Order: sequence, then C-alpha cells, then structure tokens
Amino acid sequence: MMSYTPLLILITLLGLFSSSTSTAFDAVKGVSQDGFLDVTVEKRSPTTDSPKVNFDSLGNLNTALVYINKYRVAHQVAPVTWNMSLAQYAARAAYPCQFRPSGGPYGEVLVGSSTVNNPEWFIWFLYHEIDGYDFKNPKVNDPATKHFTQIVWKDSKQVGCAFVNGCHDLKYQLWCEFSPKGNTGSQLAYRNNVKVADKSKEIPGMPPAII
Repeated sequence: MMSYTPLLILITLLGLFSSSTSTAFDAVKGVSQDGFLDVTVEKRSPTTDSPKVNFDSLGNLNTALVYINKYRVAHQVAPVTWNMSLAQYAARAAYPCQFRPSGGPYGEVLVGSSTVNNPEWFIWFLYHEIDGYDFKNPKVNDPATKHFTQIVWKDSKQVGCAFVNGCHDLKYQLWCEFSPKGNTGSQLAYRNNVKVADKSKEIPGMPPAII
C-alpha cells in the first residue's frame, strides 16, 4: 500500500473491537445539519504558525463526502449524511497535530501526508485497502483494512470530517468520524455490513494527489 505515495502515514481506526454506539447529534447553532462551515480553530497556545483546521478547506470536503458515498453505493449500502457535530469533533481532535487516535466513541479514520493535499485522494487511498480484504473470510482483527471497512460499513449513518493544513510533521491531515462506529462484532457482523461491490455502479478512480 505504501507505494502509492511517499511520506504517507496511516493510523488504524479507533475502538476496533468495542461495541457499536449510536448517538443523536444536534446541528451547530446557526448552521444546518447538512451544511458546511469553513472555520479556523483558534490556537490553544501561543505559536507563530498555528495550523488551520477546516471543515471545508480548499472547498473540497463536500467532494470528499461524494467520494465516500459513491464507494458506499457501489458496495450496496446507503450513503452517509454530513453531521456538523462530528465535523467539529474531528476538528478538535485534529488540532493538536499529534496524529494519533482521539479515543472517542466514533469510527475514526486518520490519514496524513507531508505532500498530498487533496482529501479526495486520501479517501481513494483508504478505500484501496479493499485489495487486502477477504469478503468471504474477513479478518476482524486485521488493522490493514479497517479504514476501507469503516468507509463502507452499512450501519454507519453519519460522518463529519476536518482537514488540517500546516502541522509540522504531517502538513496535511484528514480526520473523519463515523457514527454509529463500524468495525465491531464478529465475522458475521462484517459480512452483514461490508458488501461486495456492484460492478454496475460507479467506483471512483484516483483523483490528483496535489491540487
């Protein structure tokens, strides 16, 4: 997998084996539940180079959501809807620039690079963990495919993402939170939630890594 691009670091999903959690969320005051908000999180400590953490950085988290949902539809599950509370959680988790799982209750996917700055490319990269996934005999303990399975997990209904630009070690980072979280349960749960692709549906190809 790492041959796709240099300096790309992946971290596996949070809570891979914990029980699924369903939580109701309220929209941010003054922002619609399915809206997008371009914000910069205020820095928590004095720095001269505070990274920007945006819900719609570069204007393309909307298209990243489109990518997620095209993969989901291709795998015969319903699209996820955007949730601003999840996006805010992702932004708070991303801001410290530590690039490690937040320990929260959601299905979290993290991906970062010192050069790649296109969230769509990150989604495409994570999806292609499919190459190592065995649909007939899924390895529920295998961290190498946990991003793919979360992206297409049937019982996940909502997602919120944040994009980081300016961290020192990994300049660009994409954080996405899914609810209810995926990657829970036995092989049966995986077979019920991770469907094979319908080849008659569109499966997005590789977008540009640099935009």
